[in-house]
Amino acid sequence: MEKTGRRITFEYALMKGVNDDAESFKKTAKLLKGLNCHVNIIGYNRVEERDFTTSERAVQEKFKEFLESRGITASIRRTLGEDIDAACGQLRNSLKANI
Repeated sequence: MEKTGRRITFEYALMKGVNDDAESFKKTAKLLKGLNCHVNIIGYNRVEERDFTTSERAVQEKFKEFLESRGITASIRRTLGEDIDAACGQLRNSLKANI
């Protein structure tokens, strides 16, 4: 960032009950404060070996608003392919099954 002056983009996967509470929001904002950065808020794509689930859309919106109120730009990325297990992180299940 110092050499190029370009903005850093962080991908932040919100997981229900793991990192989608007020304390997690505060810690994240504190870490990013003062950085030339953008946060892409993404839902967690479920895989059968893990019990994690994605945070609800309202929570994603709340996180976005929280970051923006502290001068950190953010957007919520739309998830594609989850309905056919082809979203990010899910394709590896198909590959594992074929090995």
